[in-house]
Amino acid sequence: MAETLFHCDDLLWRRFAALCQERDETPGAVLRDLVRLEVQRCERHKARSDEVIDERLLVRLRLLVAEALAGSETWGQLQKLLAERGLRFVPSGGGLVLVETATGKAIAKSSQVGPAYLDLVRRFGAGFPGHPRPGLAVQALARP
Repeated sequence: MAETLFHCDDLLWRRFAALCQERDETPGAVLRDLVRLEVQRCERHKARSDEVIDERLLVRLRLLVAEALAGSETWGQLQKLLAERGLRFVPSGGGLVLVETATGKAIAKSSQVGPAYLDLVRRFGAGFPGHPRPGLAVQALARP
């Protein structure tokens, strides 16, 4: 276990120590919790940053999805044209995710590469086949 000393303004330290005493905690325990929370926060932030899609890949995916959409009037046609490009949409939460057909790896949300799910529902006049939340499509189609 490492012991680290750091400098702190006397008035600030006294206020901190008083807060700790009010909560019946030692300053060391509170500082250890703060350090642990900060490390976890940074790790979560790094994990989210690692998931960010490369902008060049997004541009290419947007083009592929736009081409598929241009030739589609139904979900089936869209899926067929995406499949020709090695892609497909699959349900995820309240929307769709674009995945690589060969690997099944999720690449991006539909809203990152084209219209959002509810916009596609309105375009095709129906929900995505087998979507786990059919009520979303019903609501989207009920709105003008």
